[in-house]
Amino acid sequence: MRTKVLVVGGGPAGSTAARFLTAEGLDTILVERNPFFVKPCGGGLPSTVFDELGIPKEAIKKEIKKIRIVSPRGAVLDIGLKGGCIAIVKRGEFDSILRKEAQNTGARLIQGEFISLEEKNGQIIAKVNIDGNEEYIKTDYLIAADGVNSRVRLSLGVKHVSFLYTISAMMAMDIDSCEFWFGSAHAPNSYSWLFPAAEGVSSGTAGSPAQTLKSSLKSFFDRRGLDSNPPTRIYRIPLWDGELYNKSNIFFAGDSAGHVMPLTYEGIYHAMKAGEFAARAIISGKPSDYKKLWKKRFHTRFFVMKKLCDYFLRDDSSAEKMISLYKRPEIQEVSMKLWLEKSSGGRHLISFMNLFKRILS
Repeated sequence: MRTKVLVVGGGPAGSTAARFLTAEGLDTILVERNPFFVKPCGGGLPSTVFDELGIPKEAIKKEIKKIRIVSPRGAVLDIGLKGGCIAIVKRGEFDSILRKEAQNTGARLIQGEFISLEEKNGQIIAKVNIDGNEEYIKTDYLIAADGVNSRVRLSLGVKHVSFLYTISAMMAMDIDSCEFWFGSAHAPNSYSWLFPAAEGVSSGTAGSPAQTLKSSLKSFFDRRGLDSNPPTRIYRIPLWDGELYNKSNIFFAGDSAGHVMPLTYEGIYHAMKAGEFAARAIISGKPSDYKKLWKKRFHTRFFVMKKLCDYFLRDDSSAEKMISLYKRPEIQEVSMKLWLEKSSGGRHLISFMNLFKRILS
């Protein structure tokens, strides 16, 4: 087979890239290993993102207008969301909708498993298992959107992105806010969560090593007053290091590049924007534009959030300080605007940085 662009991975990053590419008339093949896979995920993203990226709003299952933050000592802070809400999607269905949107603009969707690649005479030749047969796809560009365990990275001899383990479960209950619980007893250097889902509630916690996660989740349930032992799934969340963007005509987007926001661990939106930026760079014929677009839009934000994560989540007393700061109305206001109003984040980021600089100096 021959194509202009091969996209490996049909999640938010890959599907968005394929949609932008084919909308500009570039022949694109989108390879997805398992269209029925449902990634463990809270499924929440700012409602404003749907208009920004042209995503069908039929994907929204619930709209949440409040978050609850609980400190290690039990201080509870409820924050109402203004200017938007948290849109809850059903992750498997959401990914399917994004792939369908890519197909509608002309992408060729193939169910297959990427095996390896080689570069020969300026061409990228990918070996893909399709229906049990090894097929070869020649392409000018390749976008690796194949997740935290990226086989494209492995094929290139590039080490995997660093990661944090999470354990998650679905529970039959109802809540009206997204809950973030801090405390080293159940979420060292991270947080535990309860998010409303399309049906029931998504729950979980993060940490390392993986062997400690089940006991950490039980500690969280005990603290939250939940008497439950649901089936669980353990997965990896990539940690951003700001290093890998592209190697010549091979681009990395989404989890394969660690495009998950430090501190909040928000990944869906940034994966889709990475797909868009990679597509723009290919459309312009300037692969180096990808790094420029990403850094202009997100690098400072990710860098600041990484510093705050390292500072506030290092121990329980620091987490207490963070929740105490969020009691201030001005901190709440600028933080929620930065989170919800993605398309106008530049001015909010400056306000956010100036506030924390004043308070922590």
